[in-house]
Amino acid sequence: MKPSLQVKMVLIMTLLAITLMLVVGTMLVNNVTSFYNDDFLAQVETFFDEDTLDTLSATAHQGAEALSARIALYASQLGIDTYRNYYILDLDGHCLTGSNQTLGQTLEVTPNLLRALAGEVGRESKIAEHYMDYAVPLGDYVIYIKDSKDEVRDLTFEIVFIIIETLFATMILAIALSYLLARTITNPIERLTQGAVRLSEGDFTPISHVGSDDEIGSLTSAFNQMAQTLKNTLSDSEQEKNKFETIFLYLTDGVVVFDEAGLLLNVNRAARELLGGTLTEGETSFAQLITPLTGLQEETLHSQEGTFIQEVTVGERALQMTLAPLELPGEEARPDRARGVIAVLHDVTEQRRLDESRREFIANVSHELRTPLTNIKSYTETVVDAPDLPEENRTAFLEVVLGESDRMIRIVKDLLTLSKLDSAKLEMKPSRFDVAEMVRRVHAAMKIDAYNSKHSLHLEVNDPGTLFGDAVRIEQVLVNIVSNSIKYTPEGGEIRMETHREGENVIMRVSDNGIGIPSEDLERIFDRFYRVDKARSREMGGTGLGLAIAREITRAHHGEITLTSELGKGTTVTITLPAEPPAALLLR
Repeated sequence: MKPSLQVKMVLIMTLLAITLMLVVGTMLVNNVTSFYNDDFLAQVETFFDEDTLDTLSATAHQGAEALSARIALYASQLGIDTYRNYYILDLDGHCLTGSNQTLGQTLEVTPNLLRALAGEVGRESKIAEHYMDYAVPLGDYVIYIKDSKDEVRDLTFEIVFIIIETLFATMILAIALSYLLARTITNPIERLTQGAVRLSEGDFTPISHVGSDDEIGSLTSAFNQMAQTLKNTLSDSEQEKNKFETIFLYLTDGVVVFDEAGLLLNVNRAARELLGGTLTEGETSFAQLITPLTGLQEETLHSQEGTFIQEVTVGERALQMTLAPLELPGEEARPDRARGVIAVLHDVTEQRRLDESRREFIANVSHELRTPLTNIKSYTETVVDAPDLPEENRTAFLEVVLGESDRMIRIVKDLLTLSKLDSAKLEMKPSRFDVAEMVRRVHAAMKIDAYNSKHSLHLEVNDPGTLFGDAVRIEQVLVNIVSNSIKYTPEGGEIRMETHREGENVIMRVSDNGIGIPSEDLERIFDRFYRVDKARSREMGGTGLGLAIAREITRAHHGEITLTSELGKGTTVTITLPAEPPAALLLR
């Protein structure tokens, strides 16, 4: 386990205190020793001035004992005591007399003594030596002063002992103070560490108790501000991520993303519905999903610039597929690196169906208008080019022209009605009306046509009640349906009209035992200009728009029109209308 910062700071402060005390102790001991050396040398040299040396030289002629007695008179001035002694030596280095005869017999020959025996003053002093000495040659003798430094050592030991005591006290004080200082510094750092751990776990609670305005306090405040900023940033990022995921999930266009290895990375719900099959992220590959549809290899796409657009067919759906290279997050763009691929799928099935219907509609309109126009032109040219044409023929030709003109007017009128229904601009005049009365009115109006075609037209009214809607438009729907039954039922047929109430809905039903409709034509029977038997429809003056108009008017009333038929047995058309449709939607 690594030592904490607090322990390190305590150790550093303690070592600093110990080092400081050792340095101070060493300097103090050296200074004391140096002071004693310097004091010894100054004291001795002060004594051995010229006057003293002259006096001692005169005494030296009287012998060693007289010279020793003379020096003894100045013992206090020389500092002679137990630790410091003087000796009188001959020129051979033998001690003749002195303040301590015993020590004099065991004197060691020192560099200063050798100099004095050679006729020079020995005054060199070294702190490292265990003694201090001074030697002066005087005629046939040498005066030798030697201090054993015992006093200095005793004092040094005392100083060292004091230093050791002070060192222990200083260590204890340094540990206590350094601990307090370390706690002062490390406590905020620990709080910052705890805050950073919480931050890494997603807890953005600010650090409290800043406690000071120093650098630590500023750091804590900056950390809290950073945590708040990070919280806001992550919140914004999460919102953007959720927004993107929601958009991606509910996007009506399919989106498929492949990673740099060509494996499925992301796919939205629309893409799953459009492509079908099993799409597994991390398993389904580009080669399995896209290549069979487009014939395009992933490497080819990466080698091209821009996007690749192709229309493909999946089942019964037509899809416009747009493929493009994708720079994946966290990857640096490199020309030699395989990037991801994004595929956007747009369902154009309805658009293609509408295009086909539009083309068919234009062709039908052109065909429907061309036939009466051709007849009008032909008969008109005949009348113009034959002025002597018999009157009865001229009248017959003009009647044909008039009939074809009426037919064109009906076509244009029906087209205008459909156009207004498509653009919700057909004016509706909703009101409450009696359904039974409206149905009886239609029955009475169509009864003559049925009689002329040798049909029987029956009516059954079972209390349908009232209906809120445009009575004229609904009546138009019912007339169109009954009229079709009369037209496409052979002579002697039977047509039934019936109306009743089912809950909140009004039901109107027209059935016949006519020629019926083939099953393959039932799905398109309400399409514009669609006819089962085109030749017969034109003979009977039909435009192919009646059922289309009926369906649009019914839808405008929030109702439904259905048709069931069996070839050769007859047809039944049922109109279901809510008795109370939203009035606001009828005011168009």
